[in-house]
Amino acid sequence: MSIVKNPKRLRSVADERKAEAFISRAQQSRSGRRNKKPTMIRLDPNLMERIDRGAQQLGISRSAFIASSASEKLTEMGL
Repeated sequence: MSIVKNPKRLRSVADERKAEAFISRAQQSRSGRRNKKPTMIRLDPNLMERIDRGAQQLGISRSAFIASSASEKLTEMGL
């Protein structure tokens, strides 16, 4: 079995810009992680199961689900 090189693809300027935007967002999120603080909260087991199911449906972590939900509620409240 021989190893074959991938064919060279011509990339458009739009594709390059999308890639650069993606990379810059990743760098921004890394710097944001340093500012996050660990928090311990107590949740009803049934609520935690519902949170886990919701997070799994969205393909995100429990922590991300809780943070996103809290952020949405605060925005809704105008805070």
